[in-house]
Amino acid sequence: MKIGFIGGGKMAEAMVDSLIARKVAVPRAVTVSDISAARRRALKKRYGVAVTGSNAEAVRVSDVIVLAVKPQDLAGVLAGLAACPALRGLVISIAAGKTLAFLQAALPGARVIRVMPNLACQVSEGMSVFCAGRRATASDRRTAARVLGAMGQVIELPESRFDAVTALSGSGPAFLAYALDALVEGAVEQGLERRDAVLLACQTMLGTGLVLVRKGLRPSELIAAVASPNGTTAAGLAVLEKSALRRTLARTVRAAARRSRELSR
Repeated sequence: MKIGFIGGGKMAEAMVDSLIARKVAVPRAVTVSDISAARRRALKKRYGVAVTGSNAEAVRVSDVIVLAVKPQDLAGVLAGLAACPALRGLVISIAAGKTLAFLQAALPGARVIRVMPNLACQVSEGMSVFCAGRRATASDRRTAARVLGAMGQVIELPESRFDAVTALSGSGPAFLAYALDALVEGAVEQGLERRDAVLLACQTMLGTGLVLVRKGLRPSELIAAVASPNGTTAAGLAVLEKSALRRTLARTVRAAARRSRELSR
């Protein structure tokens, strides 16, 4: 499978890194198009991939195209690609907020899949959600799952769920980091050095997520397993239960989802 990237930014690099590391693609089968010559040189040196300044060239030599440009730049890029006769295959877009209808109208000859990845894709522990356009085939879905799976977990959901997805897994890393920062502050107040508190908090958050996923536990089950009666966890949970935290987090997701709907119009 030959994969071409339109745009060579951080998310594109994360995908390239994961695809090669997981042996989904070999370097010679990956082509990255970017307007920056310095960026092209850096990617070629780091990963051994082919690079070009021509989007049309990346399309010409690839079986699958990944649109990895900023959302505000996508319309201009698509206008240039629409006339490209080679663009008749699978196109995977990771541009936030750009709907299937928008993508299919701009690329009438292509089979389109829209993806919402998240920040953790940069370390191959990401969460990617995709939805397929009306021309995409079952084989296209399998290809998308294989490509995205190199960066972490992947699921297919209806596009109607994407605003909630954006709020939870797209914006979620910032929300979790906000909570983590508050925990760090509490630990510093109790005498820990900030450096040590950050390490403890980060590893605890990472490990908790892995336990939940790998053990197949619900959050409530993990809470029950950690909180022994009259213990330290129970004392902390009592404070949380008396607070508005649960309602505040729900409102946080609602606000992010509402903004996602506004930006998609």
